[in-house]
Amino acid sequence: MKKGFTLMELLLVLAILAFLGVSSVILFSKNNDDIESEDLKNKYKEIQDAAILYIDLNDSWLSTFTESGEAFIRLGVLQNENYISSKLKNPITGETFPSNYLVKVYIANKGDANKEYVDSCIISNTGEQTRCIANKDGNACGCCNYATTGNTGLNPVCSN
Repeated sequence: MKKGFTLMELLLVLAILAFLGVSSVILFSKNNDDIESEDLKNKYKEIQDAAILYIDLNDSWLSTFTESGEAFIRLGVLQNENYISSKLKNPITGETFPSNYLVKVYIANKGDANKEYVDSCIISNTGEQTRCIANKDGNACGCCNYATTGNTGLNPVCSN
């Protein structure tokens, strides 16, 4: 009786190991993308929460917001006033968020006093076009009645 493995048995084991290795890499990559996407959503929410806090703590902004029902705050202002880090980066692209992003804080359902609430979104205004970066949930879908953009790093998944 011979001791050892046949060439066929070794090839079969190598094929199984290769399959498991490739599967693991694919699953890890997808999981990593999901984590980065969720991290980006959380950063967008953090920016919007900072803008709402900024309005609450600054009387001049609060009166503007109260009168018009909306306020636009530049991301750069929130960074300069230390409401958020100036080194805040997009986890997907690794780039620092542009300081000219605007956070729009507004009263939603205006006119129906029983259903009014404060809402927000992040928009980019290039002068030629205003586009949605993220809604209040951090999703890159149409927000504040602006069209979505394709380069936010998120899939346009909207939630109601």
